[in-house]
Amino acid sequence: MAIPARKSRKKAIGGCRFTGTIRVFHDAIQIPRLGVLRLKEHGYLPTTVKITSATISEKAGRWSVSICVHHASHADDLPPLGEEEEGPRPATGEAIGVDLGIHMLATLSDGRTFKNPKALRKKITALKRASRRHSRKPKGSVNRKKARMRLARMHARIAHVRQNALHQATAQIVARTRARSRAAACDRPRRSTHCRYAQEPQVSPSDRRCGDV
Repeated sequence: MAIPARKSRKKAIGGCRFTGTIRVFHDAIQIPRLGVLRLKEHGYLPTTVKITSATISEKAGRWSVSICVHHASHADDLPPLGEEEEGPRPATGEAIGVDLGIHMLATLSDGRTFKNPKALRKKITALKRASRRHSRKPKGSVNRKKARMRLARMHARIAHVRQNALHQATAQIVARTRARSRAAACDRPRRSTHCRYAQEPQVSPSDRRCGDV
């Protein structure tokens, strides 16, 4: 067994996991050994379910909490212990082609486009300036720690802009596709047998091209 390596307290703080009696309020959360902590986002965490654990993590000076809940209504749907869950449910909506690019984030086969936020290009000048200021500070000084936190927050901001753009794009694609498929399914019984939906060919999973969702 090797000797444990020394871990510096100046680097990433990481996170910790808590179990026991955890209560969630509208604007706060109560965690064992920490007490009541105020939340920045109100009404986001569920308050009517049983909470089994809470994990607190830190990134770029910002703290976040994630909880693991046990919902009684979903307990019967879980597979028994030792058995694997079934595969993903088959897609029932219409197939849409997605072309990823650089100028535009995504171009769909139905004509919709999503702009690329280009978060790094917009912040590259400020990022270079913050990086130079960080490198010029003496090692071990308080000013270097402050410069490191400013640089970390800037990198986190760029990552969050990218994640938000991807989340918004995928959410709009799925939401509009589901709404269109549901509307078509509701209109089919009302239409005659000679409508275009009756002549629409069904695309099998093996005939779909790469990029179809």
